[in-house]
Amino acid sequence: MLNIAHRGASGYAPENTRAAFERAVEMGADMIETDVQLAHDGALVLFHDTTVTRTSNGHGPVADYTLDELRGLEIGRWFAPEFAGERILTLAEMVAEFVPRIPVVLEIKDPRATPALIEAIRAAGIADRVHVTSFFWPALLDAGKFDRSLTLGFLTRVFDADIIRRCVNRGLAQICPHVDSLTTDLVATAHDAGLIVRAHGISERHQIDRLFDTGVDGATVNWPDWISSPSGQTPGTAS
Repeated sequence: MLNIAHRGASGYAPENTRAAFERAVEMGADMIETDVQLAHDGALVLFHDTTVTRTSNGHGPVADYTLDELRGLEIGRWFAPEFAGERILTLAEMVAEFVPRIPVVLEIKDPRATPALIEAIRAAGIADRVHVTSFFWPALLDAGKFDRSLTLGFLTRVFDADIIRRCVNRGLAQICPHVDSLTTDLVATAHDAGLIVRAHGISERHQIDRLFDTGVDGATVNWPDWISSPSGQTPGTAS
């Protein structure tokens, strides 16, 4: 099963920071997932929320800040004092520092970022090291128009036969349902339709069992060590 560190190893370090990404690499994750947004001046930055309020010493929408202003924010102390001093990363920094070491999943948080994101992927020549996901159909459809070689996945809170058909008809490679919506039959239907099934939304350790029981291909998880085997057991210890 593909073990994708959600916003890095964000259960152990502040999300979408160097510390979280480094921890994911150290823990043996297969991929790192992160979120892409546009700063006010058009820079592509890695940040989850639409505002900086929850995880920084700033306030207000990400899109109201220039890159220089975002770099001035501190984004680690909210998680734990030892992470004080962590700063917002750009997509370019992640491409340079992490993509050579580990493939990445880039979630489009703002559809307006799509053209710039696809151009950045193309310019860096990393399409084979990147998956692109979103909850927004327009973002994924635009991404597919810009670069048909990209692996695209639809993040969905609803998992049913209709959503599976839509993903297939729109040429996507992946469907990414919430873990609580998984059933063995639906996963099998998606597989029969040629889709990769990659779950999201894991917040409790027992949900890892559902991943294995339903046969998904991978999942994003804040705690990469949880996904080694069912119930978080280390390989070789399952009864």
